[in-house]
Amino acid sequence: MADHDPVMRAARNGFGVLMVAILAVWAFGFVSAGGPDQRLFDLLLLGGAVYWGSQLYYRRQSGDS
Repeated sequence: MADHDPVMRAARNGFGVLMVAILAVWAFGFVSAGGPDQRLFDLLLLGGAVYWGSQLYYRRQSGDS
């Protein structure tokens, strides 16, 4: 199963850290600049969509085997 692969776990952890960093930069810009940066928010939404899409894909793949 792909969940036990160290490379997959490292990639998932790296993606999670990237998402948290983008959220932190967006929140800092929201507080300091008085308004959100739309590009960072869009990147955050895109990252979330990719994460949940890949979760769905791997769940379906593990159900097939």
